[in-house]
Amino acid sequence: MQATNRQHNIVSPWSQVDKLGALPPEVDNEGNIEYKLKLVNPSDERLEHLITQLKWRLAEGDGEAMYEIGVDDDGTCVGLTTKEMEASMTTLRRMADELDADVFIVRQVGMDKLGRLQEHDRTVLEAVIRHRFKEHQQCYTDMRIAILGGHGEGKSTLLGYITHGIQDNGRGRSRLSCARHRHEIESGRTSSISHEIIGYDSDGRLINYANEHINTWEQICEASTKVITFLDLCGHAKYLRTTISGMSGYCPDYAALVISGNLGNISEMTHEHLAIAVMLRVPVFVIVTKVDIATRAQLQNTLNTLVQLLRSPGVDKLPFIVRSENDFGSCTSTWTRRGPEVPIFLVSNVTGTNIDLLQQFLSTLPKPTKQYHKLLEEPVEFQIEKVYTIPDVGLVVGGMLQKGRINIHDKMQSYNLGPDNKGNFIKVQVSSIHRHRMPSHYVHCGQVATLAITSPELDQMRIQRGMVLLGTDTPTSYYEFEVELLVLYHPTGVAAGTCGMLYSGSIRQQARVIAVSPQGTKAEDGGTSSSSSSSSDGIESNGSSSSKIRSGKEGRCVLRFMNEPKYLCIDAQILFVDGKAKCLGRVTKLGNDLDNP
Repeated sequence: MQATNRQHNIVSPWSQVDKLGALPPEVDNEGNIEYKLKLVNPSDERLEHLITQLKWRLAEGDGEAMYEIGVDDDGTCVGLTTKEMEASMTTLRRMADELDADVFIVRQVGMDKLGRLQEHDRTVLEAVIRHRFKEHQQCYTDMRIAILGGHGEGKSTLLGYITHGIQDNGRGRSRLSCARHRHEIESGRTSSISHEIIGYDSDGRLINYANEHINTWEQICEASTKVITFLDLCGHAKYLRTTISGMSGYCPDYAALVISGNLGNISEMTHEHLAIAVMLRVPVFVIVTKVDIATRAQLQNTLNTLVQLLRSPGVDKLPFIVRSENDFGSCTSTWTRRGPEVPIFLVSNVTGTNIDLLQQFLSTLPKPTKQYHKLLEEPVEFQIEKVYTIPDVGLVVGGMLQKGRINIHDKMQSYNLGPDNKGNFIKVQVSSIHRHRMPSHYVHCGQVATLAITSPELDQMRIQRGMVLLGTDTPTSYYEFEVELLVLYHPTGVAAGTCGMLYSGSIRQQARVIAVSPQGTKAEDGGTSSSSSSSSDGIESNGSSSSKIRSGKEGRCVLRFMNEPKYLCIDAQILFVDGKAKCLGRVTKLGNDLDNP
């Protein structure tokens, strides 16, 4: 039995080949591996040790863990006989019952004694363990998936089918359930970020609006042990900044790139969206729609172009088409660890082709590792994406908690909200919390929530997107900051005076490069510390003129916000975009310049 943590997707060092009730393997005279069964007593120390391991995995995997039974430490499939597998599953279910969890089998493959896949002799099994739902308690795995792709590819239509179970009629019927504005219904263009959810219960069954007695988000969350939030992003070039903001601000766990199969090629906006996901290091899987109306030649041309795009320098992925559960099951663990594989699904929103396969894939997706257990103990940092004013409630802000935890039972806790256009903060308190439109007593880092805030000073400040809620005693905002910048593409190179739109979390503001310095040197007083540099650093310099970072090279820059100061922290990731020019950076130094804005 090889136990794999659903969050880390790695084999833990202590997960040896232990058949959950089998003695160590022996080799018979013919060289075949044999296992002798030893049924585990619930009071046995070994069972207690296994339960402790499972408890740790469930905690690390946000209430979800995976066990691969019949797999050796090095990944070799050795398989178990029917009797051995029954003993292993009995022990696994005992372990799960002790922790109030359920076990359901994801896939099961037969093989012979020589390790060849067959339908007899031995079996390899993959099982998922999930915490059971407890009434009046929010206990579910929370995951976010961004829907990317160009205009007209079928993103909203696909999302309407998955979340509402409405098959499309070929004229956009299913996408109507995802539209937020009247002009989106009339034009067919998504111009804002809409949120839709589905859930899965402990047995892996889909919970959406097509189920009986399911009409609200609250009912989906109450019936689910795993909730997936879809971010339906804009596909038209006019709204590209909104798409980048959604990817940067909501930090999705995965991205689904939707491509129309009947076009025969890949649109320019699809290229842009894939580049954004790659820059932000978000694992991508591909969904090819409209396979029911695509001719064989059109579909073949689309797939050939897609393969070339995924294998191109900078992406370097290994695409493969998913045709059965075994296809995506064999790559899930490596793909979610930033492996080279990219699953491709061929679906139809009209006929329903392979939609059930896609839904099963979503059910088995693990929550990626982001070290949230370490961030829990840090001071609160809540990035504001949306601002609402609700009658009888007051001001409500929505966004993502990047660090720490907020609990409304802590009445004495106050937070700093800001900064405004002068860099000031005000003291506020959180009066209520909602997650997935359900009231909650707490929110932990990595979760998206809406907070109702109160303060006598709220009338003195205009609350807007890009602000933060901080648990630190001395919050600071910045105009200038230093970054390590990787220039993915810039037609002339990044130099002092280069302007562009900067994205970092919920921040979206124009910024200007005021200094560029080669790697290993320090920029001071708005200038560079050296007058020349070698081409190996990627920096061009002509005597006393300012340095320049070419495409594909790295350097160190000092940037300055052009409008108002913002809160940033060390190691924060930034995107610096101007037209087709794209740069990726990391904040290395912060400098407050409020006295001389």
